[in-house]
Amino acid sequence: MPRKKHCHWLARLPPRIDEGSATAEFAVVLPSVIAIAGLVLALGRAVTVSMDCSSAASAAAREFVVTGDRAAAQRMASAVMETDVTITVRQSEQLAHIRVTCPVLPGPMNLTPMQVVGESTAVVQ
Repeated sequence: MPRKKHCHWLARLPPRIDEGSATAEFAVVLPSVIAIAGLVLALGRAVTVSMDCSSAASAAAREFVVTGDRAAAQRMASAVMETDVTITVRQSEQLAHIRVTCPVLPGPMNLTPMQVVGESTAVVQ
């Protein structure tokens, strides 16, 4: 039975010139992925604070309608946000418009807003 010839063609190939290219591509792409992930997290935080600020405005409007006290509405909005907030109350004969300004932690490169606003209107009787 004749023996098969083993061709060592791999040994005859020239050395690869693209060795390490995957590492170089990874080194270029990784910072971009990290930056995008940081921006997405910062925007998510801004959206969460915005929703909480709207809730704080609603709670402050209810508190103002019940008590008629701007300081109580301020305390209620601060309690909902668990931080100091700025509140503005505009009152007409039958409506109270509450505007709450809430701080947001700065994101990467300050691309996210520094503060968000929540508003609510309630009927005063």
